[in-house]
Parts: sequence; C-alpha cells; structure tokens
Amino acid sequence: MAEQKRPENSPPPNGRPAGSPSASPAGAAKRPAEPSVAAKASAPDSYERPGSVDLTGRVLGDFCLLRKLGKGGMADVYLAEQTSLRRQVAIKIMRADFVADPQYVKRFRHEASAAGGLNHPNIVQVYMVGEQDGIHFISQEYVQGRNLKEFITRKGPLEIPIALHVLKQVAAALQVAADKGIVHRDIKPENILLTKKGEAKVADFGLAQLTLQGEKVALTQVGVTMGTPLYMSPEQVNGRPLDARSDIYSLGVMAWHMLTGYPPFNGETALAVAVKHLNEQPPSLAEARPDVPVGVRNLIERMMSKKKEDRPADALAVLNEIKQLLRQVTSKETPPEAAFRPSRGGTTQFHTKFFERPVRRQLGWLGAACLLAASSMAGIGWAMRISDPLKAPPGSGSKPVAVYDTVDGQFYHAQGHPTDEAAWYAVKEKLAHESGNPARKEVYERMRDRCDVYLAMIYLSDGRRDQAVRTFNDFASSSDNWRRAHGFAGMAVFEDLKGEKADKNEIRKLSQQAINLIRQATDGERRLEPVIETALQDAMRRAEIRPQ
Repeated sequence: MAEQKRPENSPPPNGRPAGSPSASPAGAAKRPAEPSVAAKASAPDSYERPGSVDLTGRVLGDFCLLRKLGKGGMADVYLAEQTSLRRQVAIKIMRADFVADPQYVKRFRHEASAAGGLNHPNIVQVYMVGEQDGIHFISQEYVQGRNLKEFITRKGPLEIPIALHVLKQVAAALQVAADKGIVHRDIKPENILLTKKGEAKVADFGLAQLTLQGEKVALTQVGVTMGTPLYMSPEQVNGRPLDARSDIYSLGVMAWHMLTGYPPFNGETALAVAVKHLNEQPPSLAEARPDVPVGVRNLIERMMSKKKEDRPADALAVLNEIKQLLRQVTSKETPPEAAFRPSRGGTTQFHTKFFERPVRRQLGWLGAACLLAASSMAGIGWAMRISDPLKAPPGSGSKPVAVYDTVDGQFYHAQGHPTDEAAWYAVKEKLAHESGNPARKEVYERMRDRCDVYLAMIYLSDGRRDQAVRTFNDFASSSDNWRRAHGFAGMAVFEDLKGEKADKNEIRKLSQQAINLIRQATDGERRLEPVIETALQDAMRRAEIRPQ
C-alpha cells in the first residue's frame, strides 16, 4: 500500500470537503469544486479513469476526496471525509491500468477482505470496499504521521529501545494476522506507519496469501513472486509455499535496517538483491553496529535464517523475546515512545530536543536565571544539559562514554546518543588515530565533518553560539559543496534563534544557498544531516519560505 503521508511542509488537513469555503489551507491552490451530476454524466472517459487524473473533489458514495496522499504499485491513496460519520479516512483507488485485468481486480478486493477481518491497534483498519462508475476503492483508517522508512532516513540508525519498541508492535500485528491464516508477504519500512504517539501500524495486506475454508486463493501466476526484494525471504524468492515464518524473515531484515540505517543486502537490480537473500549470509550485525546487545543480535540472526525451521516458530515467540529484551535495555527515564512525540514545528522529539531548550524558546542570549526559567517551559530541563567542553577535556562528560574497537562502532554509538557531546568527541578522538588507511580517507573525513555538525548544533542548544558560528563559518568557506551547504544551513538556524530580532531576508538567502549547494553535492550526499535539516525547515517555516 502507498504510504499514507502528508507532502513535506504541507499544512495538516482541516477535515472539510473540497470545494467548501474553508477547504483549502491558507496559501494553497484552490481545488476544483465538486462537479455537478450533469457535468459528471458528460465528462470525458479520462475523468472516470483513476490514475490518469487527480480525483480530488470527487465523491464516491459516502466519501469526498480531499487531496491525494501518495501512490503505490496498484493504487493511488487519497485523504477523504466520510460525510455520514464526519471523520477523515484514507481511500485507496485502484489505478486505471489495472482495472482492465480481472485478476488484479480480484487481488484488490481480496486485499480488503484480508485486512478487513483484522482488528488490532497495530494494524491499519479497513472499513469497506466499494465500486462506483468503474472506480474500485477501499476505505481505511487514516494514519497521521510518517512511515518507518522516512523516520529512519531522517533519524539514521535507531536507538536500540526505539527499534525494539517498533518490532514489538509489528510482531503483535503479525501474530493476529497469522491467527487468521494471513501471511503479509511484504513487510518493509514503507508499510509500517508511525503515529505521533509512538504507535506502529502495519499497512498493506494486499500481497497476503489467504487460506479460506482450507483452500488457498491463488492470486498470482506461476513464476511470479510478490513482495519487495530488499526484505524478501528466500522461499519467497524461490516461489515456494509461505507461512508466518516468511514474515518473520522480512521482519528480521527490517530490524537490521533500523539498527544500521541501511538494508543488509543491496544490488544494482531487484534480481541481484533477491539472489543475495537466497545464497548469501547477511553482513555481521556485530561489526555494523557493535553496541547492539548480544541477545538482540541473536534474535535478529535467527529471524534471518535461510531455512524456515531455524527461525522462531511464529510471531508470538518473537514478541515474547522482544518484550524480555526491551525490559533489559529500556531506560525508565527515556521511554521508547518518546521518540515519536510531536513538538513545535510538527517534528519529532528526536530532532528538536536540541532546541527544546531555552535558546529557542525565548530570545536566548539572556542571563542564567532566564535560561533556567525558559528551560522548564520547554519541557526538557537542565538534566539533559551536557558538560561544557571548555571546562572538561574532549571525550569527557556527565557519564563515561562507551568505547568501541572501531571508528564505525564509535560513530554508531554517537548517532544513537545525538545530544551527548562526549560521544561525538570520542568519535573524533578515534578518527585522530586513523591515518594509516588511505582507502577510507574520504569516509573518515566526512565522518569528522558530521561530528562537527552535531557538535555545532549542541553548542547552539546550550547557548555557546560563538563556538557554533566558528564551525559554520569554517564550513561555509570550504570548497566542498556538502560542507558549504551545512555551513549556510547552520547560519540560517543561528539567525532564526534570535527570535523577534531574526532577519527573515538573511534566513531566506542562507536557506536558498544551502538548498542549492546540497543539490550539487555528490551522489549519496544530496541531503543535509537530519538534525540540521529539521532545524532549517523550522527556520524556513517561520521566515515564511516555501522550498523550491
């Protein structure tokens, strides 16, 4: 299923039908009014072909389509209002190029039958399936938030409690589905929707293989495998019978991705990736992410076993083991669901906790008393404050920093503790001793740059603006586009933190320079570090800048 997401920087839906006086947010383009009955009757065929045009404003039975949310392999997804219940729902409309094929229509309807029978907090609820004027559609729960892939892209490797928190909920959903004889067959980050309360909801049971009255429903041709190669089980690649353990394999691959920031297998083609799932052992999680506890590593490795019989027996076994592991690693002071809590600007706490402190709340360059008072207002107090590096040697902090054998391990640890100044200094210290490996010279140089970005943002959050500005000015004067982009972005964020004294024109100029430069960076580097990207988006919003 297509991800139910809001386009970046778009206002939240207001719940009114398109065409009503307040249907469109301020500044948004006006949507066409709902066509009259006569107009519909005389409309060209293209109007009735979902996928060929935007159906915003169309009414399908009890549902008025408000705006398009996204698209998937088979369908387009719209935000709609169910007029009888006055609630927002997601409407999944089968694309026109599939409607002509009865097999695809059959699959589409079976998707609704499969998911419609599942009622669980961690499963996207399907309300009904319908057809009008040749348009086949499914109405289902509208989940506000982002999908797991977007969350990983912005956050990077997830903290271990957060990853286990998500896995626990997905495993619970898969167990409910397995009890109904349903194999999802397409578990992947894009199909896990995350709410602002930290709930994970599994979407898209469209590839499920059902057992109805003891008889399998064959919805695919012989030799055609369904699913996503990055997360596909070996038996699925081979076209062999699937059961709940196939979903467990995909869940294990997704867990590997959450903890490292990238999938275990990659290739130039889908076939190349599928063959790796079939024949190659996954890379060592211990090497890719050294701080992952042995118990967590062992579980993920068993889930990703090539043979089904070597995996956990079912999702319930996985769920019970995750609960035990979660109790071991979860800190009472930082519950996993806190990572998803919304804060000002519509961003997650992970990305804004740098600026939930006094510097952003008020005109931050005041005395210590004002800073302390504003801290309590921001909701994240001085308990999170990191030791001043000017009063302590680099690498020191309020508590000892875990030490790893490799630079990569130290770096992953720092990513999992993004506001821990000592953790980033520990990476830089390790990098200072890595001069004998010319093959990784460029990698280490960029890693050092990334450390400096996070440190500069910590300086800003703690009111040490001179240190932050020195870093950003150094980056802005570089000849490297990636560094220059982060330099200009940092200066824009710094300007924004002046509050009412901020120069909006300066923010606009610096932001545009950062955006243009990051687009010119080398492949694979054409995005800002999440911590500064989110802060820049907030600055642009306050300066009333719309990204080009």
